[in-house]
Amino acid sequence: MTLPNTASLFRTPLRVCLMLCVTMLSALPFPAHAGLLADRLELSMYGRMGLAWTPTSGRYIQGRSLNLMGGTIGGRLEEGDYLEPVLRVHILEKQETPEAPYVDMVLTPAIYSANGLFAGLFSTRFSDTLSIQLFQGYVEAGNVLLPGLRMWAGARFYRGADVHIADYFFFNNLSGQGGGIAYGPLDLAVILQTSLTSNQYNFDVDGNGTLDIRRQRTVFVAQYVQKFGDSGHSLHGLAELHLLPSARAQLADGSQVGLRSDFGWVAGVKAHLDLGNGSFNDVSVRYGSRIANGSRGGAQTWDTFGAPDLRGLYTNAAGVEAVEHFLYNFSPLFSLNVYGILHWAQGASDLETDKSLDFGVGARGVLYLHDKFHLIGEAHYQGFQPGNAPLATATKLTIMPTFAPIGGRSVWARPQFRIFYTAAFYDQDAVDALYSPYLQTVGATSVGHYLGTRVEWWF
Repeated sequence: MTLPNTASLFRTPLRVCLMLCVTMLSALPFPAHAGLLADRLELSMYGRMGLAWTPTSGRYIQGRSLNLMGGTIGGRLEEGDYLEPVLRVHILEKQETPEAPYVDMVLTPAIYSANGLFAGLFSTRFSDTLSIQLFQGYVEAGNVLLPGLRMWAGARFYRGADVHIADYFFFNNLSGQGGGIAYGPLDLAVILQTSLTSNQYNFDVDGNGTLDIRRQRTVFVAQYVQKFGDSGHSLHGLAELHLLPSARAQLADGSQVGLRSDFGWVAGVKAHLDLGNGSFNDVSVRYGSRIANGSRGGAQTWDTFGAPDLRGLYTNAAGVEAVEHFLYNFSPLFSLNVYGILHWAQGASDLETDKSLDFGVGARGVLYLHDKFHLIGEAHYQGFQPGNAPLATATKLTIMPTFAPIGGRSVWARPQFRIFYTAAFYDQDAVDALYSPYLQTVGATSVGHYLGTRVEWWF
């Protein structure tokens, strides 16, 4: 038997994450008695794992999305293996009353397959198998200075509602590193954002291939949620201000080169209707201007789309996101979940190619044959038009018998054991451009086949 390289193991990201968890936990001011950790530590997790085949080509397609842009808008069932454990430590002991002071530390390492490989192929070959990231590491305190006052600092999932069947967090997905404070319906935050390679953040002063200047973006966020009595209805307002400072250098001849300062802003509104019995309807629209025009394919607002103008600025750039999402539980026999997502973006160069349009509409119907046996069907339709290229489209149809061992006549019943088959129908423009990872794997074909089995859980 060949032993693994222990030096390599020590350098792995997983070992680093585990050591970080142990170090942070050991640094907390816990009194020394045996039962304390169970009182102070909460563990939760989202996870999915499965297998996949393509009946026609025999190619390896685990994690190869059928969707046109390779993301999850258009259906998430082809997603690869993923584990997301969340550790929450109550530094200030948790009380039952919501007005009681609390201080929590949250740590979320995320583990997902690289290149579609199975999570079970865990080894020292991390570049070929697993990727491990630290998604969250922050401290939150509430009701400490003032009842109802909450504050946080670190890196966190700073976001709200999602379209689960498309695995898409919409409207205010501002997950990043920074800090914030909230009181009642008002939520304020400051987030820093940068990029290691983008020309928007880096500049090569002397042309030798080295990025000599680097800058960062500051994002100021304000959100306000107005609730309407006990109805469950609410109206959510969003405003963002993005600032990029100038980054200049002086050459030997006295001239200056570098990046000019720029800014952008975002405004949005989301309405939530509580339809009773677990049913709801969400509708939102968000507009981003200049450097805050990120929206293509569900990008965050700071993922600036397109090219700048001749001055290096994004004066006329813009991006729009619109989302309609509803769930209606008709009876103990049937539930219907429907979404519509639209993104439009343009850069500042005034070129015909410097624009993008993408959309997706889809539905999941759940027939509750039994508390523990559900029959799920999905239908999705997508469109993608980059620049002045033709509009490419795809239609996906899925049938998915599902076993929910704990039971429950709900779309949220987990864990779920699933067997599913999806057929994707591409138009000729999508086939010619090979817009989906599936097409890039199996080659040009107008019909895609994906047979899979999976378990998905959260607790």
